[in-house]
Amino acid sequence: MAKAISIRIEGLDRLKTAFQTAPTLVKSQIQKAIILSVALVNRNAKMEAPVKTGRLRSGILSRLSPFKGAVESTVAYGIYVHEGTSAHIIRPVSRKALYWKGASHPVKSVRHPGTRANPFMKKGAEKSEGQVQLSFQKAVNNVVNHLAR
Repeated sequence: MAKAISIRIEGLDRLKTAFQTAPTLVKSQIQKAIILSVALVNRNAKMEAPVKTGRLRSGILSRLSPFKGAVESTVAYGIYVHEGTSAHIIRPVSRKALYWKGASHPVKSVRHPGTRANPFMKKGAEKSEGQVQLSFQKAVNNVVNHLAR
């Protein structure tokens, strides 16, 4: 006949409590890392954006939701600055001809040579990569250290 053996594990109650708080702790730490990362990418993208009027920079905004963050350019022409444009013809939309200050006469169309891409968002993200990695490593370490107590 087998005899029951009883083993008492020191600190088991503390371990159970720590694991019960783990989901909340993980969510909190990861969300902090996301917030820091989004702010960093936003700042670096703004620093990389070309400045003529400041509208492009001020149009770089961040969005946050649980376990998700995004940095985006909200101005309509942001994509054209970022990706560049190929050569194209510009024609009048609401008038019969094009005219601008300094032009010698109105014209029916203009050949635009295109613009070189300036991937300011990508540059901002790449510039932030090391610090983003560190913020997530810190979050994971905080969780592990808390659970190990």
